[in-house]
Amino acid sequence: MRFSAHPADNARSPQGCLLKIPLFFSAVVAVLAALAPAGCDPIAEPRLCGEIPRGGCPIGRGGSCDDAVCHALYDCIDGAWTEALRCDRAGEAGQDAGAGGGPGGDCEVVGLDRAGEASGCEPALQEPDCPADAAETCAASACWTGCLDFFLCTEEGWRAVAYCDEAGRITVTP
Repeated sequence: MRFSAHPADNARSPQGCLLKIPLFFSAVVAVLAALAPAGCDPIAEPRLCGEIPRGGCPIGRGGSCDDAVCHALYDCIDGAWTEALRCDRAGEAGQDAGAGGGPGGDCEVVGLDRAGEASGCEPALQEPDCPADAAETCAASACWTGCLDFFLCTEEGWRAVAYCDEAGRITVTP
Protein backbone atom coordinates (compact mmCIF):
# COMPACT_ATOMS: atom_id res chain seq x y z
CA MET A 1 0.00 0.00 0.00
CA ARG A 2 1.31 3.40 -0.88
CA PHE A 3 1.20 6.58 1.17
CA SER A 4 -1.95 8.49 0.41
CA ALA A 5 -2.97 12.05 1.07
CA HIS A 6 -6.10 10.66 2.67
CA PRO A 7 -5.50 10.02 6.47
CA ALA A 8 -7.85 7.05 6.64
CA ASP A 9 -5.77 5.22 4.07
CA ASN A 10 -2.56 5.89 6.04
CA ALA A 11 -4.03 4.38 9.25
CA ARG A 12 -4.32 1.03 7.49
CA SER A 13 -0.83 1.12 6.01
CA PRO A 14 2.25 -0.24 7.83
CA GLN A 15 3.81 3.21 7.74
CA GLY A 16 0.68 4.72 9.31
CA CYS A 17 0.80 2.20 12.17
CA LEU A 18 4.46 2.92 12.80
CA LEU A 19 3.67 6.59 13.18
CA LYS A 20 0.94 5.85 15.75
CA ILE A 21 3.06 3.59 18.02
CA PRO A 22 5.25 6.39 19.48
CA LEU A 23 2.16 8.54 20.02
CA PHE A 24 0.39 5.68 21.83
CA PHE A 25 3.36 4.97 24.12
CA SER A 26 3.81 8.68 24.82
CA ALA A 27 0.18 8.90 25.90
CA VAL A 28 0.48 5.78 28.11
CA VAL A 29 3.65 7.11 29.76
CA ALA A 30 2.00 10.49 30.38
CA VAL A 31 -1.05 8.86 31.99
CA LEU A 32 1.09 6.58 34.19
CA ALA A 33 3.28 9.48 35.27
CA ALA A 34 0.21 11.46 36.28
CA LEU A 35 -1.35 8.56 38.21
CA ALA A 36 1.81 7.20 39.90
CA PRO A 37 1.84 9.61 42.87
CA ALA A 38 -1.87 8.97 43.51
CA GLY A 39 -1.25 5.26 44.05
CA CYS A 40 1.35 5.66 46.78
CA ASP A 41 0.32 5.88 50.41
CA PRO A 42 2.49 8.47 52.07
CA ILE A 43 4.12 7.30 55.27
CA ALA A 44 3.09 9.62 58.03
CA GLU A 45 5.95 11.45 59.63
CA PRO A 46 6.16 10.77 63.35
CA ARG A 47 5.09 13.71 65.47
CA LEU A 48 7.84 14.19 68.00
CA CYS A 49 7.04 15.62 71.42
CA GLY A 50 10.32 17.37 72.08
CA GLU A 51 11.57 17.83 75.64
CA ILE A 52 9.61 16.06 78.34
CA PRO A 53 8.27 18.26 81.17
CA ARG A 54 10.52 18.75 84.20
CA GLY A 55 10.37 15.83 86.61
CA GLY A 56 8.70 13.66 83.99
CA CYS A 57 9.75 10.31 82.53
CA PRO A 58 8.48 8.72 79.32
CA ILE A 59 6.11 5.88 80.12
CA GLY A 60 6.80 4.02 76.88
CA ARG A 61 10.59 4.00 77.26
CA GLY A 62 11.04 2.35 80.60
CA GLY A 63 9.97 5.21 82.86
CA SER A 64 8.79 4.04 86.25
CA CYS A 65 7.59 5.60 89.48
CA ASP A 66 10.23 3.41 91.17
CA ASP A 67 12.77 5.91 89.82
CA ALA A 68 13.13 8.77 92.35
CA VAL A 69 13.66 11.32 89.55
CA CYS A 70 10.26 10.59 88.03
CA HIS A 71 7.56 12.74 89.58
CA ALA A 72 5.16 11.81 86.77
CA LEU A 73 5.07 9.50 83.77
CA TYR A 74 4.23 11.02 80.40
CA ASP A 75 3.01 9.60 77.10
CA CYS A 76 3.78 11.21 73.73
CA ILE A 77 0.42 11.53 71.96
CA ASP A 78 0.02 13.40 68.68
CA GLY A 79 3.18 15.44 69.25
CA ALA A 80 2.38 16.54 72.82
CA TRP A 81 3.39 15.14 76.21
CA THR A 82 0.33 14.00 78.18
CA GLU A 83 0.60 13.13 81.85
CA ALA A 84 -0.24 9.46 82.18
CA LEU A 85 0.48 8.82 85.84
CA ARG A 86 1.56 10.88 88.85
CA CYS A 87 4.16 9.26 91.05
CA ASP A 88 2.82 9.78 94.57
CA ARG A 89 5.39 9.15 97.27
CA ALA A 90 5.01 9.21 101.02
CA GLY A 91 6.46 12.35 102.56
CA GLU A 92 6.19 14.48 99.40
CA ALA A 93 3.84 17.36 98.81
CA GLY A 94 0.39 15.89 98.26
CA GLN A 95 -0.93 15.20 94.82
CA ASP A 96 -4.59 14.88 94.02
CA ALA A 97 -5.96 11.57 95.24
CA GLY A 98 -6.63 9.05 92.52
CA ALA A 99 -4.62 11.03 90.02
CA GLY A 100 -3.86 9.34 86.79
CA GLY A 101 -3.05 10.67 83.40
CA GLY A 102 -5.06 12.21 80.67
CA PRO A 103 -8.31 14.10 80.75
CA GLY A 104 -10.19 11.67 82.98
CA GLY A 105 -7.23 10.81 85.19
CA ASP A 106 -7.76 7.11 84.55
CA CYS A 107 -4.61 5.88 82.84
CA GLU A 108 -4.15 2.15 83.09
CA VAL A 109 -0.57 1.49 81.99
CA VAL A 110 -0.04 -1.50 79.69
CA GLY A 111 2.35 -3.91 81.39
CA LEU A 112 4.22 -6.45 79.29
CA ASP A 113 6.25 -9.50 80.25
CA ARG A 114 9.78 -8.60 79.15
CA ALA A 115 11.33 -11.94 80.19
CA GLY A 116 14.04 -12.99 77.75
CA GLU A 117 14.35 -9.54 76.19
CA ALA A 118 17.36 -9.07 73.92
CA SER A 119 18.46 -6.53 71.34
CA GLY A 120 19.49 -6.56 67.70
CA CYS A 121 16.64 -8.57 66.19
CA GLU A 122 16.60 -8.79 62.41
CA PRO A 123 14.85 -8.01 60.19
CA ALA A 124 13.61 -4.67 61.49
CA LEU A 125 9.88 -4.35 62.12
CA GLN A 126 7.78 -2.56 59.52
CA GLU A 127 4.48 -0.74 60.03
CA PRO A 128 2.00 -1.72 61.35
CA ASP A 129 4.30 -3.93 63.48
CA CYS A 130 5.98 -2.07 66.35
CA PRO A 131 8.37 -2.80 69.20
CA ALA A 132 6.95 -3.56 72.65
CA ASP A 133 7.99 -0.10 73.91
CA ALA A 134 5.27 1.48 71.76
CA ALA A 135 2.59 -0.49 73.64
CA GLU A 136 3.68 0.49 77.14
CA THR A 137 1.55 3.60 77.37
CA CYS A 138 -1.96 4.21 78.65
CA ALA A 139 -4.12 1.29 77.56
CA ALA A 140 -6.74 3.69 76.20
CA SER A 141 -4.24 5.32 73.81
CA ALA A 142 -1.86 2.46 72.95
CA CYS A 143 -3.67 1.73 69.68
CA TRP A 144 -3.55 5.39 68.59
CA THR A 145 0.07 4.88 67.53
CA GLY A 146 -0.83 3.33 64.17
CA CYS A 147 0.60 0.01 65.36
CA LEU A 148 -1.46 -3.16 65.12
CA ASP A 149 0.94 -5.71 66.59
CA PHE A 150 3.64 -5.25 69.22
CA PHE A 151 6.76 -7.43 69.38
CA LEU A 152 9.55 -8.03 71.89
CA CYS A 153 13.05 -8.81 70.67
CA THR A 154 14.24 -12.07 72.31
CA GLU A 155 17.17 -14.43 71.83
CA GLU A 156 14.96 -16.52 69.49
CA GLY A 157 13.82 -13.47 67.47
CA TRP A 158 10.69 -11.34 67.53
CA ARG A 159 7.91 -12.54 69.87
CA ALA A 160 4.36 -11.11 69.70
CA VAL A 161 3.42 -9.61 73.08
CA ALA A 162 0.31 -7.53 72.31
CA TYR A 163 -2.07 -6.50 69.53
CA CYS A 164 -4.83 -3.98 68.82
CA ASP A 165 -8.25 -5.50 68.17
CA GLU A 166 -10.83 -4.23 65.66
CA ALA A 167 -12.35 -1.94 68.31
CA GLY A 168 -9.00 -0.24 68.97
CA ARG A 169 -8.35 -1.90 72.33
CA ILE A 170 -4.97 -3.35 73.20
CA THR A 171 -4.76 -6.99 74.21
CA VAL A 172 -1.66 -8.43 75.88
CA THR A 173 -0.85 -11.94 74.67
CA PRO A 174 0.02 -14.57 77.27
